[in-house]
Amino acid sequence: MVTTTMQQVAPERETTRAVGRRGMGRREVVRAALIGAAIIAGGAVLAACGAEPVATPTSPASLGQQAPTPAPSMLPIGVPVSPVPGAVATPTALASPLGAIMPPPPTIAVTATLTTAPATAAATAAPAVSAVTTSMTTAMPVSGKLPSPAPGVPDAYTSAPPLFRAVAMIPGRGGKISIVKASQQAPPPPRDGNVWWQELEKRLGTQVDFTLVPLPSYTEKATTLIASGDLPDLLSISPQTTPDQLKAVTQGAFTDLTTLLGGAGLRDYPNLAQYPAAVWKNALIQRKLWGVPRLGFTFGSPLLYRLDWAAKFGLAHPKNADEFLALVTRATRDDPDGNGKPDTFGLGAQGGDWSLGFINGMFRVPNSWRQNADGTLTNAIETPEYGQSLAFARRVYETGAYHPDTAALNRSQATDALISGKIGGYVDQLFQLNGDIRVRYESKRLTPTADLGALVPPGADGGAGVTYNSAGFGGLVAIPAKTGRDPERAKELLRVLDYFSAAFGSEEYTFLNYGLEGTHHTLRPDGARVLTDRGRTEINELGNVVYPPRVFSYPADPGDAALLQGFARDIAALGIDNPALTAYSPTNAMRGGELTRFTADRVSAFVTGRAPLSELDAFIRDWRTRGGDQIRTELQADMR
Repeated sequence: MVTTTMQQVAPERETTRAVGRRGMGRREVVRAALIGAAIIAGGAVLAACGAEPVATPTSPASLGQQAPTPAPSMLPIGVPVSPVPGAVATPTALASPLGAIMPPPPTIAVTATLTTAPATAAATAAPAVSAVTTSMTTAMPVSGKLPSPAPGVPDAYTSAPPLFRAVAMIPGRGGKISIVKASQQAPPPPRDGNVWWQELEKRLGTQVDFTLVPLPSYTEKATTLIASGDLPDLLSISPQTTPDQLKAVTQGAFTDLTTLLGGAGLRDYPNLAQYPAAVWKNALIQRKLWGVPRLGFTFGSPLLYRLDWAAKFGLAHPKNADEFLALVTRATRDDPDGNGKPDTFGLGAQGGDWSLGFINGMFRVPNSWRQNADGTLTNAIETPEYGQSLAFARRVYETGAYHPDTAALNRSQATDALISGKIGGYVDQLFQLNGDIRVRYESKRLTPTADLGALVPPGADGGAGVTYNSAGFGGLVAIPAKTGRDPERAKELLRVLDYFSAAFGSEEYTFLNYGLEGTHHTLRPDGARVLTDRGRTEINELGNVVYPPRVFSYPADPGDAALLQGFARDIAALGIDNPALTAYSPTNAMRGGELTRFTADRVSAFVTGRAPLSELDAFIRDWRTRGGDQIRTELQADMR
């Protein structure tokens, strides 16, 4: 099964004050690949699952559904106009959940002034959209854009692209939509006192009832809701990492979206169509799609590290395991911060993972499973490489290079230790460098010479190491089965999710992340949008129900866009897949969490010396009898 972590990642937003620590500030992230306005205008269509080719797009009405109200006074998507001189639209492949790829749309450059004025009465009775006038261009190339250098690596932007329109119609049909999702922020003002919330409802054409649940208690809350049967219209779930939720999915608690989004169906949701094909495929459970993925990255997590410390010791690029051990040891013993005190440690971790993601990569441990020539599976813990990795982690512990609280540090504590210079680094997602709390910025604010970056694992023997490709998403937004029995309601909800997936640089993306100009943000001469206090408070985490494909864009730190793209390229170049990523095991659904906890406890015992490494074979036998062998058998059967 997929082994992702459900991450609640807010979009990147520049603020006029330092972002708070411990995850309390504006959460900044990388955002989506810029798409042209001609998604639906292409002559080719998706053909997954045997879908018949169609020469031209079909309107929702002709497919038997009620067409949503076109956004009034709005530039329609896909209408050719005179091109901007020298402009070329970026070709973007459209992907179905089952893997068929649509050729890029024809080049269409559009320049217009978009005015969304109050709507006239329409079949859907969608509420009016407040007047907003913005000059926008959908032409490419864009000044400041750094195109992706390799598959799986996002585009980067050193300056804001011109705005364009990504949604042609008001998605809703009136009525109400309820959404339950996790949050890491204090609650926003309620609808009656929240201008952004009210404006969102006008743009969506429906009332939206949000319920935000604190992240630490979200899994329990979502699982309880599922068990009760009293579900919202849209629920954020993480079945790939939560056995109870996985069991509910396989028992039919949610709507099967495979038909609605498979083959030619995806053309009705042009922003969802920009999701990478690999992510759609990775999101399948028992070969069916049960929700819209909350996009992340497909490349693995590096070791976030103080590169200035590494450079100080002449180990900016450790070439093997011995050099890495020397780096973390010297960062512990040789006063890298120069304060004359023994108060630094070379390595930390979060959640008791001992930063093994990096160490395993040095020893080329498989990504969860290794598929053998005969089709059988070997679990990572059963390989010789895993034993070598544990032995090395034990050596790191014995040198004193791990922070003494490593086993107990949670993510925010590990991040605080990194920012304050107490540890040299720990394994985390790349976007954290300029993400939730902008660790690069915060560390430089405290120590101007600090240079936080990313290390990729060298091979322990001096060759190349490996990194671990992920599913590319953190959880799904699912529609309950009861709600989905009405196909028109399901399509309406997918149109709403399509709106929330509007690509980076679009007018919709800008509203979702920055609100209304003059009320929620100000526009600087360089194109950067700066949230006001009201913007930060009202928008909160309401706009990130799902995410568009990521890009690297940091108006406050424009140089970081190219820097992180370079790190991502290096990480992706070493990536290896989990061969059983989308295979299903009922035993894993029931007992996977128990096995994960058992493994984590044994790993900590080996690293800290509570258990000798000679007991590794006994641990593996226990793992197999506790369900590991049965999981293996079921995965192998599902992969045939």
